[in-house]
Amino acid sequence: MIKSFNELKEKTRAKIKDKTVPKMGMIYPRGGKCLKAALQAADDGYITPILIGHKVEIESTARAANQDVIKHKIIEAENLKFAIVKAIEMAKAGDVDFLLKGCVDTTELVNVLIGKESGFLSKGKTLSHIGIMQTPKYHKLMFVTDSAVNASPKPTDTIGIVQNASSLASLMGIEQPKAALLAAVEAIYPAIPVTMEEAAIAKMSDRGQIKGCFIDGPLSFDVAIDAEVAHSKGITNSKVAGDTDIFVCPSMETADGVYKAMVMYAKAEAAGIIFGGAVPVASTYAVDPIAHIFNSIVLAAYVTLH
Repeated sequence: MIKSFNELKEKTRAKIKDKTVPKMGMIYPRGGKCLKAALQAADDGYITPILIGHKVEIESTARAANQDVIKHKIIEAENLKFAIVKAIEMAKAGDVDFLLKGCVDTTELVNVLIGKESGFLSKGKTLSHIGIMQTPKYHKLMFVTDSAVNASPKPTDTIGIVQNASSLASLMGIEQPKAALLAAVEAIYPAIPVTMEEAAIAKMSDRGQIKGCFIDGPLSFDVAIDAEVAHSKGITNSKVAGDTDIFVCPSMETADGVYKAMVMYAKAEAAGIIFGGAVPVASTYAVDPIAHIFNSIVLAAYVTLH
């Protein structure tokens, strides 16, 4: 089981030695942190970058930032929409192994990814964002979902979100990931509809309708993350409480707040990925330093090598 980003980097390097360097399509690079992280990942041998955007602008902004893009392939895209569409076409054709969100608004990118005309998402599949956190306050990596794709997930969406995060966790060596369906309370109250929905999903898991992971909910965040708190609240027979791998938030607002609070104030090391489509998409936030964007690139590369 991978327990740190350093270990993820080591295992990705080992996979690359056995296979090949993944090709990464970067959507609309315009200098800044994303391009610097991508070029660093290329220099370190994790990826072969293909830059999709306006060539003159890419080269000029790179020069202004003392970054060298001359040796890397640039696919001309006259505007953002064309860059997104071209990146998806390249992904479906196998010309790139995964994508990196560059200078792109997340909502605009997601709207194209989930659009039927793009063909990026197969019928019946769910696209979701998964943030991975490493903090000394917790004994293993935390998978936080979904802070970027599904704003107000319906129960069917939540099941897909859990399955995506479970698949990613399994790729990282967690045999039976433990998923907590988060709510403000750990009890079931009809007045709080999400608790009813989460309890139903947890029961589906108990009955084997959702396979590959343990699911419990509703659970409050403190119960999900701390066994002592769980026991103090009378929760003693949960396979998830206090030992959660996947923190499934009830809404995008909650997940977004958890991710950014962890990065900005808990100083967690992080990575993000949009998962479930034709290829992984390494994701970025404005709050992410270069090191976190680098982690996201390595994470997506690791996934493509499996």
